[in-house]
Amino acid sequence: MPPRATTLVDPRFPTELRRLREARGLSLRQLAAAVNHGKSLIHQLEAGQTKPTVDVTVRLDDALQAGGVLAALVVAAPHVGDRLAYVTTRRGRADRATADALAGLLAGYRRLEDAIGSGPIMRPVRDHLDSVTRLLRDAPDHVRPEVVDLAGQWAQFAGWLSIARGEERAATSWNARALQWASEAGNTDLVATVLSFQGYQAECRHDLPTMIGLSRKARGDSTVTAALRAYCAGQEARGLAMAGAKAAVVLGCLSEAADLSAQAAEEPLSPWGYWYTPSFFAIQQGSVLRHLGATDSRANDRALGLLTAGVAGVSEEASGAEWHGHNLIHLAVAQAQAGDTAAARETLAMADAIAVATASQDLTRKVIEAVHLLGLSATP
Repeated sequence: MPPRATTLVDPRFPTELRRLREARGLSLRQLAAAVNHGKSLIHQLEAGQTKPTVDVTVRLDDALQAGGVLAALVVAAPHVGDRLAYVTTRRGRADRATADALAGLLAGYRRLEDAIGSGPIMRPVRDHLDSVTRLLRDAPDHVRPEVVDLAGQWAQFAGWLSIARGEERAATSWNARALQWASEAGNTDLVATVLSFQGYQAECRHDLPTMIGLSRKARGDSTVTAALRAYCAGQEARGLAMAGAKAAVVLGCLSEAADLSAQAAEEPLSPWGYWYTPSFFAIQQGSVLRHLGATDSRANDRALGLLTAGVAGVSEEASGAEWHGHNLIHLAVAQAQAGDTAAARETLAMADAIAVATASQDLTRKVIEAVHLLGLSATP
């Protein structure tokens, strides 16, 4: 029999369920009866003590006439079925079909993180990584190249999730392992991706020389896709701006990023770089210019235009993601520097709502830092 389906639940689900029930004037017992379950289940769901199945969520949506609001907060966790269970308990059984299944699983988690944040998927991703590591250890020679490549991709994703959760030690460990496996696999795009994320990790700890150096190193290989080199050039430019480099130097690096991002539009994107869209690059370029905008109003005007357009272009699916919260902070800074404190306050409130919904302590901290930096009071 196939394994029992599990779900990944948005942290907002318990609060939203209770809000909808109370808005309809229903008691726990009345709602439970409407979905053919016991009162205790509804209580546990509202308390966050148990996870709803997709089926129960659909029934709750119907009973509360919620129009799919609850269903959007609960998704079936991706899994690879019996094959993964089989190969992880038998040495030397990894094959290409298993590698394909693992690739599909990872793609599902990447998209899921965009929708509900890193928190709910951190544990299952790490659990799957344990399985991937065992597969790699026991993989026969003819399959190892594919499995080690996939292992590098999984480790890179775990490193990114750890950065998003502010888990510095775990991020360092997974990024180092990802770099090792990507190097063994000869995957230059993945090597550059890991280096760039190590650069971002350095930015998070305010180590700007390392951020700049790793970003520069990551874009130094001309065989790496234009999209990834554009990202690295933009990250390097932001590091230079944050470090107080001359505007001409920053703008020169940013110009390279813009040229590469235009070139990237003509190339296919890798599975771990699907987010390198025109909106993404507009936001990244705006994040650089908003630093220059602290002393140059024309640079800030450009930043404001790019950030506004980029944020507007983010898909609805990703509009609640943690990384989008950071985008909003850049926009709020540019708005405040332009003198529009009301807009900045509203934008930071949106970022804070994402931080609360995803339980992201790192994003919460950065929202607070931005409020203090901009001298914004809690009310207009």
